[in-house]
This record gives sequence, structure tokens and C-alpha cells, in this order.
Amino acid sequence: MARLAAVKRRPEWFTRFFDTAYVAQLREEKSAADTRAEVDFLVRRLRLPRGARILDVPCGYGRHAAGLARRGYVVTGVDLSRAMIAEGRRRFTEGPRLRLRRADMRRIDFHAEFDAVVNLYTSFGYFTPAENARVLRRMARALKPGGRLIVDHRDPVYDAAVPGRLWYRAGRRRFILEHRRFHRRTGIVDTTQLVLTAGRRRAVQRHFRIQEFSLARWRGMLRRVGLRLLGAYAGYDGRRYRPGATGRLIVVAERPLRP
Repeated sequence: MARLAAVKRRPEWFTRFFDTAYVAQLREEKSAADTRAEVDFLVRRLRLPRGARILDVPCGYGRHAAGLARRGYVVTGVDLSRAMIAEGRRRFTEGPRLRLRRADMRRIDFHAEFDAVVNLYTSFGYFTPAENARVLRRMARALKPGGRLIVDHRDPVYDAAVPGRLWYRAGRRRFILEHRRFHRRTGIVDTTQLVLTAGRRRAVQRHFRIQEFSLARWRGMLRRVGLRLLGAYAGYDGRRYRPGATGRLIVVAERPLRP
């Protein structure tokens, strides 16, 4: 019994994945032009006046949060990763329009404080089904009546057809060998990556596990937290979602003015 009691629980993948190495990779992968195009999409779909309050959760290092703040919105960015928040504070100046906070999205506690909530770059589905439901409920609760939620996620129809093993380039200096296992019944994708960086002898191995959801499931999950699905898109260019067309499924929902 003493030996069993001494065994430590393995850390959850997301507490280790988003480190300084990943921050560097993300900076290379996503250009300023990419961020501008993504923020343009958000502005078009949210339809909010300047000064409206937006919650970006999780915000990463704040590239979208800062971009929205530059458009005149008041943005709060929340992320669990110390490396992400530190990079955001290094790159962007916090002030009346931009605040970055370190917090677990499972424990955010806002009540009808925001005109919009955004959850971007496949940042949902990290947890158990009960915890995922709690995150969605808390994001919905953060919205004012009439407020909108945007979730940018993966398309399970597309990913079910993707080869289980593939190579791709990530930025200028990194190549990634990825082995993915898609569980069709649950929508969970287990991914192991081998990251090779030019100029370094050792590759880095990392793992992540994310649950994906069909559009029908999104509709039901949103309804259960009091939100109405407004639309679904296959990318930030605004094309309408068609199952399997691209790797993205971006849902836009609204909290009705009346329950």
C-alpha cells in the first residue's frame, strides 16, 4: 500500500506541451499576415462595436488578443501555460485594452461579462468529457445576452481520412514526423510527434490528445449550455463548412437575448 501511495500521477499532457520550444515553433508557423486574416474573420463574424469586451481563452501568447485590441476592443486573454503568458507579456504591452492572465480554462468564473468569447487554434477537447462540458458551460456563462462564441477546431470527417503517419514542415527550421491514431467512436485523436530542428542533433518527442466533434455534436453541446448555432465555416477565408473539405471546423454561436 505504501508503494502504491508513493506512485505519482502522470502529468496531463497540456501542462508540458506548451513550453518555450512550442512557443518558438508557433511564432515561426504563424506569420503576421496569418494573424491579420484570422482577426479579420473574427471581426466580421462577431459584428461588435469598438470598446466591446472579448475573452480569448486560451489565448496562447496573445497574437489574436493583441490583434483584436488593436482594432479597438477590450480583450482579456487567459492561458494556463507560463511560457505562453510570459511570451505574450514580452511581445505586447498590456493596458486598458489588453490584459493577459494565467489561469486554467476549466476554472474561469465570469458571469455575463463579455460581448464575445473566442477559443482558437484547436484549444478545446483537451480534457475528460465532463471537463470539456464544463469548459463550454463556463465560456457560455461568460457571455452577455446576445454575445457570441467562436470555436476554431478540427474537422473529424477530414481527420478520419488522414494517413496515420505523415511528415510536414513547421516554420523555417522544423520538420515534424507525426503518428496519429483516430478513435472513430469517441472522436479522440492521440498524436505523437517527433520534432527535428535544423542545427540540433536531438529530436524532441511530444504527445497530445484532443477530442474532436462533428457539427451535429457541436449543435447539441451548444444547445445544452444555452447557445444557438449561427454558422459553421471551413476556414478563416469564410467558406462554409462542408464535411471533409478542409481540416477546420469553426463554429459561431450566440447566447439568445431571452432564455
